[in-house]
Amino acid sequence: MGGKQSGRRKQIYLCVAILIFLSLSACAPNRMMSTKMVDVTGEEALAHLTQGRQFLARGDYRNALKENEKVLSLAGRNTPVDEALFYVGLIHALPVNPARNYGKSVVVFKRLIKEYPGSSLIEQAKAMVDLLQENDTLNRRVDRLNNMIDELKKVDIGVDQKKREQIK
Repeated sequence: MGGKQSGRRKQIYLCVAILIFLSLSACAPNRMMSTKMVDVTGEEALAHLTQGRQFLARGDYRNALKENEKVLSLAGRNTPVDEALFYVGLIHALPVNPARNYGKSVVVFKRLIKEYPGSSLIEQAKAMVDLLQENDTLNRRVDRLNNMIDELKKVDIGVDQKKREQIK
């Protein structure tokens, strides 16, 4: 029982952290859109990034992921790859996303940190990695404790059966 509450609490904290980021990024001026890109590929990448944000805002995580992955393939190592990587990691981390994958999320955020150390999203990516790894550690602890509880219940049932047998 306690494990379920603890797990819910962790998910709530993760949701709150993600919502705070999303609200801050929605209010911030879009640095990518103000950048003038000469090549068509860059403009196309920005269009897919915008479309991905719109899908994400509507809760269409599958299409948001697809759009951000298009950005990654179009932009190469140019702007706005760091932002697309961040959104890919975020989409995989969202607890409300039925296809969430915390492991993939950590890998993507670590890639962002490694490949784009000058990105303005580095601190958020580091915070997400820390949160996700802490979440993973706590989930493993909860699983171990639940297994211990199950084993103790089996022992308790065995003791009760022996007591009943002795009474007869």
